Amino acid sequence: MLKDAPCEVILLGGVYQKKSESMVGPLTRQCIQQVHFSKAFIGIDGWQPETGFTGRDMMRTDVVNAVLEKECEAIVLTDSSKFGAVHSYSIGPVERFNRVITDSKIRASDLMHLEQSKLTVHVVDI
Repeated sequence: MLKDAPCEVILLGGVYQKKSESMVGPLTRQCIQQVHFSKAFIGIDGWQPETGFTGRDMMRTDVVNAVLEKECEAIVLTDSSKFGAVHSYSIGPVERFNRVITDSKIRASDLMHLEQSKLTVHVVDI
């Protein structure tokens, strides 16, 4: 897939997690600090109004929080099943995010809470 990519792909160093197909660890965090980007698409494992966005893996959550320290547009990309779930590690704060992209199965109450948090929500029909 990467060899056919129409754009330049930058791979970050670190430990490769097979299950999530992501790079994690201190080397990944250090690499993030050395690059500049304007948009970050971020996956989450859970969200509730009381807790905000959460993750189930400490190392992945640390990498996401390193990305959020950058001055970039932060876009949550997730399916509606994550809303209502809470996991151990905080991702955020919610105010650091700009947009959420999710599917049309999101509950109306969750959509309302996201919008009340000043997030722009894009709902995609499935």
